Amino acid sequence: MMFLLFIAGVFYVFSHRYYWRNSSEVFVDGPGFELISHRGSKSAAPENTIEAFLAAVEVGFNWVEVDVMTTSDRAIVCSHNFDLERETDSFGYIHQNTLKDIKNAYTGVNKGYGGAYRIPELKTLLEKLPGDIGINIEIKSSSVFDLSTARALVALKKQLKDRPIIISSFNPMVLAYIHLFLRAAPTGFLLESKKYFWIINWLHPDYLHLRGDMVTEGVVGLCKERNMKINAWTVNNKNAIKLLFNKQVVGVVTDMGAVI
Repeated sequence: MMFLLFIAGVFYVFSHRYYWRNSSEVFVDGPGFELISHRGSKSAAPENTIEAFLAAVEVGFNWVEVDVMTTSDRAIVCSHNFDLERETDSFGYIHQNTLKDIKNAYTGVNKGYGGAYRIPELKTLLEKLPGDIGINIEIKSSSVFDLSTARALVALKKQLKDRPIIISSFNPMVLAYIHLFLRAAPTGFLLESKKYFWIINWLHPDYLHLRGDMVTEGVVGLCKERNMKINAWTVNNKNAIKLLFNKQVVGVVTDMGAVI
């Protein structure tokens, strides 16, 4: 019996590594050869604010990309940076402060924005954005084994299930957790170096999120073979965007202020 279990385990691991292919169902509500607003319209308001995302929708974006992380009391907030000094008038690290502390900070102060903008909670963004607007939620983690934001996101699954979403991260441990506990959510593995491509065969992401210059014929062929889609980041040149769409990239993350 033990021998049979061993053989079955070896077969499972071998097939998981070499003979996998994603289902097509997850792509039904995904980007359809379109631009994704990078942290919202930064010409209108500071990045990752409600105002910036609503402004992106107003100029025609159907998808937005938002960075998220958790506070010390496990609230998910929209921010690219762990350190508050970079974008706000406060100090310290978001994951070491409570939500109340974060709500007292004004963001965008170091970039000359005229208004009084706050770091929003993700659940507030989900309430404010129209339900048909897709959201690429990029999970930031302070370490490889930091699963705090992934766990908190699973608790929001009721708010996530009725809108188009992709959950992405540079951290494969985070995406593995999402695969286990938020199985219906499409995942996107962020890559900025080809040396981590080997992880794809164990993680089986639905999307590869690549730097625009990493989208080669070989990568496109691999994605067709494994039924993965490609979203490219962050591309702000019109000709480069058109070239990526011609390579069958389905979404391009951009800082451009309007849909081309």
